[in-house]
Amino acid sequence: MSLNFLSPVYLFGLLGIAVPVLIHLLTRRQQKTIRFSAVHLLRQSQKRSVRRSAPNRLLLLLVRCLGVALLSLALASPIFSRDAGDDLIGAGPRAVAFVLDDSYSMSWKAGERTVFPHAVDTLLREVAALPAGSAYSIVLASSPARILLDWTGETAQAGRLLKTASPSHRSTRINEALEKAVALLEAAPLKNRHLRLLSDMDKNGWTGEPFSKTMDRIPARVKLIDFSGLRTGTNLVALAGVEVRQEFLTHSRVVRVNARVANLTANEPLNRLRIELWLGEKKQTEGFIDVPPGGEAEKTFSFPLEGSDPIDGRVTLADDSLAADNTRYFTFQPDRNIRVLVVDGDPKTVAHQSETFYLENALNPFSVALSNIEPTVSTLSELANRNLFDYSVVLICNVREFPVGYELELEKFVMQGGALFISLGDQVAAKYYNERLGNLLPVTLNALQQSGPGDKPFRLKVVGNEHPVLAIFKPKEIEEMEDIRFRSLYTVLPREGAAMETALSFQNKIPAVIESTIGRGKVLLYVTSIDRDWNDFPIQPTFLPWVQRWIKYSARSLESLLRQDLTVGAPFSWSEDRSWVRTAGGRLHPMRPGNEGFTFEDTNAPGVYRLYRMASDEDAQRLEAQAAKRPLIELPANAKPRGAFTVNVDLKESAPGRMHPEDLKERFPGFSFQWTTPQENERGLQAQGFPLATPLLLLMAGFLLFEGWMVRRE
Repeated sequence: MSLNFLSPVYLFGLLGIAVPVLIHLLTRRQQKTIRFSAVHLLRQSQKRSVRRSAPNRLLLLLVRCLGVALLSLALASPIFSRDAGDDLIGAGPRAVAFVLDDSYSMSWKAGERTVFPHAVDTLLREVAALPAGSAYSIVLASSPARILLDWTGETAQAGRLLKTASPSHRSTRINEALEKAVALLEAAPLKNRHLRLLSDMDKNGWTGEPFSKTMDRIPARVKLIDFSGLRTGTNLVALAGVEVRQEFLTHSRVVRVNARVANLTANEPLNRLRIELWLGEKKQTEGFIDVPPGGEAEKTFSFPLEGSDPIDGRVTLADDSLAADNTRYFTFQPDRNIRVLVVDGDPKTVAHQSETFYLENALNPFSVALSNIEPTVSTLSELANRNLFDYSVVLICNVREFPVGYELELEKFVMQGGALFISLGDQVAAKYYNERLGNLLPVTLNALQQSGPGDKPFRLKVVGNEHPVLAIFKPKEIEEMEDIRFRSLYTVLPREGAAMETALSFQNKIPAVIESTIGRGKVLLYVTSIDRDWNDFPIQPTFLPWVQRWIKYSARSLESLLRQDLTVGAPFSWSEDRSWVRTAGGRLHPMRPGNEGFTFEDTNAPGVYRLYRMASDEDAQRLEAQAAKRPLIELPANAKPRGAFTVNVDLKESAPGRMHPEDLKERFPGFSFQWTTPQENERGLQAQGFPLATPLLLLMAGFLLFEGWMVRRE
């Protein structure tokens, strides 16, 4: 048994006992004076009276001293405790490493609050219960795990740091947090060591990471405080993704926003779930969506494009118990004109003999204003000076081979949203295409088929084809298109496991246009030539709308900066120096040199981030000097916009499922965890540390009543 005095008022108690004793001694001296000066006749009576009252006065003195002592003890807030083994109070000083889960699943509703403030309250109570001379530290468990507070014995410091704390938008990484906590414990100033993990035990935080080496090094007793039981309601739904595209197939420019919604419940369908589209801070439109149990559904919003300014927006769902995954941000840079790079693999000195002569005139026959297509013709030797990401579509026309390694640039362009249209011809090296373009083409070039003067020519099969490109052609135009003669073409064979679609074929069922989706981009393969070498299509009236519609169909409006969709905490990399990022909160930060170009790592909040490049080194240095003094929100007038990227939450944290004691036993055989709930933990603290202030005050009140009774009796 031990009494733990948290704040004893020793001086007050000593004074409280000394004053009654002093009064008693003065009273006795006065009594002696009275006895010497009294009349002889009363002396005997006085002696008898003193003999009778002396014991009562001593008892009264004792009662008063005990009352004052009890008051001083009550003001000291004593706690009655016993050695609880793994508990934080009693048994002397110790070092305790707290691991606090601050991932966004801790923002789950728990009554009128969320789970996270309950975890903070529990941590602060445990810190307050530490014995005198103890030390503690705090590690935050969202990815990447980080040390919030190194070893300290000041109990108030935790309250100051966590007073305004809130859950992050990151996912949980228990292994990283335990690694940092173990490192702290190994350097702890005390030998008696403990580890506390406060979490909702979301299963995502315990999967896919090597724990064994960390667990073997834990030099402490481990208690897990599971807050999942405080959750109220259900996390029904999450926004799985948002894709934005601009359509050029009609005369009016239309932007379509396609949202994918995931039902996180296994058995409950979600009917008429409200979904909203916001552009900036204005709600554009709303609708309803039905999502099957455990599945996904899509909702498409569309609105007319009124200008060429960047579009920043978000899609939101009706709130459920976890609001963090109900919003997804997007950004889009519309193109009033589709920029197309045309690579001529067979240029000629005479213009009309070049591979791309008819194509260039078909793409933009009169002016940009009429076709909305802006072609740029390039030879192979000029490719090195072209930035693919300045274009929405790249047209490869009868190219034999690309410069060494250039196929990787094409792959990157397509994977991140670009469209690639490849037409063949007499310069094409089939072996090169089959070996080097395997990641782009879903087929291999098999054989060159040709029809001689007496052979039946190849003809397109257009009737009955419902592809969007062909939807506008009238029956007479389709008839004219089917009458075109093709003299040469390549037959193809599908690659194993490759996804593809025959968008257009010849009447003998040989594919004419093959379509495939790779990453966020599209690849189209036209198995004949785009000039008059192998067919007469380029001089037919239908060639112009046919080519334009294929380009408009494939265009994804790729802006100069790839519209990367990062998860919270993931770094953003960029190749240009003097680049600055405006965060979702509006502040400007410089990009720092990294392993590959320049890197920005402060992606801690969901939203749209914009990239700018300073006009000169002087501007960049001046801006950085200003940023060192105060947060920056205003850009120089000559800063050049370079695009935008989005940051959204990682939906792994939204996946249903939590760890249970039996899961930990199976995963860590032989390792002992003390598993408890916050309610059990609170009862344990109260049971092991019973406050004595109230009983002491009641006892003091009883002594005061007894003193009053003695005074009245005397």
